[in-house]
Amino acid sequence: MTTVSFARDIAPTLSQYRDEMAWRLDLASYEDVKANADIILGFINGASGSIMPPPGSGSDPFPQSFIDTFSNWINASYPP
Repeated sequence: MTTVSFARDIAPTLSQYRDEMAWRLDLASYEDVKANADIILGFINGASGSIMPPPGSGSDPFPQSFIDTFSNWINASYPP
């Protein structure tokens, strides 16, 4: 099994939303995403009570496969 990595598995998906979140953090930045990983996970899986991307934004919700990958990245101690 290949270890999940930020550069290969996380950044390409999150960086699509970079401009929309620039006011808060850089979704293409390893350090920013790592520092906010639990908050981001809460938004992409809906646990925070909100969902990212929000309904009506023109973007589909993240697929479960990406949510699982993001969670695995956290559990693997944030490989770059």
